[in-house]
Parts: sequence; C-alpha cells; structure tokens
Amino acid sequence: MHLNHPFGSWAEQGQGQGSWSTSPVYGALPYPSDSSNFTTYYFTSFKSDVLNCNVINQQGHLAYKIVTDNTMPGYTVIKNAEGKNVSLIEWQSHPMIEIRGLLTKQYVRQWLGLTQEKSSRIMTVRGMQYIWAPRDKSINLYAGGPRSPTLLGRITRGQGAITLDMTPDAMQLGLLDSVIAASLLLQCGRNID
Repeated sequence: MHLNHPFGSWAEQGQGQGSWSTSPVYGALPYPSDSSNFTTYYFTSFKSDVLNCNVINQQGHLAYKIVTDNTMPGYTVIKNAEGKNVSLIEWQSHPMIEIRGLLTKQYVRQWLGLTQEKSSRIMTVRGMQYIWAPRDKSINLYAGGPRSPTLLGRITRGQGAITLDMTPDAMQLGLLDSVIAASLLLQCGRNID
C-alpha cells in the first residue's frame, strides 16, 4: 500500500533547493510562539541513552519509564507511571512495534513510514494520519492537509534531555502514548526502517 504524503507537493516545489529551510513554504506552517499552552514531557535520567531513561512531566513526576533489554533480538518496553506496559519495540533487522489498545504488532516502517521524498514520516493512529517533519532544530508533529496544517507537538534536544511539547488538541486526541513511542523511535539513533 502506497501512502501519499499530504505535504508532498510542497516538497516537490522545494526539490533541488537543498532542504526544508530553503523551500518556498519555509515558515508558512503555523508555529505557536506561546509555549505556555503546551504540555511538556522530558526524556531524562539516561542510563547510557534514550533507550533506557525516564520520561517526566512538567511537574517533575514520572510519566513513563523506558527500559531496553539488549539480548538478541532485543526489546524496548515503555511503561506508564503505574508500571503497566504501554508499548513494546522488538529490535530486529526490521523493528516491530506494538502499542497497547492502539496498535497491533507491526513493522515500525509501516506505522512511522518515510514519505516518498524521504523528508518526513507519516504516523497513523486510529485511522488518522499525522506528519512528523523537521523544522529548524525540532521535529514537529502536524495534523491536517497542506492547506491547513495544525501543529500538535514538537521534539527538541538540549541540556541533557529530550523535550516533547504537546498541544491541548494532541492531548485531547489521545495521542500521548503514540507520540511518546514515536519520539523514542525518532531520537534513538537506530535504524527504524
């Protein structure tokens, strides 16, 4: 099955110009400057890397724990604050993921697939498609089509932590478990295809 990237025509317009930042639509996507509307999570307390860390909320309370067993093929489990398994990633030549109640076991490259132009990724949750796309020093999560994209979240790195900001809309859509798993995959440094 071939998925069309909703921003595909934008990428075609920018081809040959080097990157998103030189595209004619650079800066055209909405990007709230008021961070007080975001719900923020921090991937922190790395035990070697993001594959073994804690995710805390903006009040400093544990929200998720990420634990990786590196025996072959290797597994990463994302547990919620109550210690219940939320997501399972099986590391093999083509990694697989399962998210309890949202996603049956499938290849990561199917769930978080590269777009045709390989400039962003499409994530499907409950039959809806969302786009992860780089912008400046962040990776942003968008919903909607190219004419009316809506920012739902962003991942940034800095000061010994990975920061995930989510809008109220993203929280209301129930995307948190999916976005935590996607953030981990996008920041882990491993081949996810």
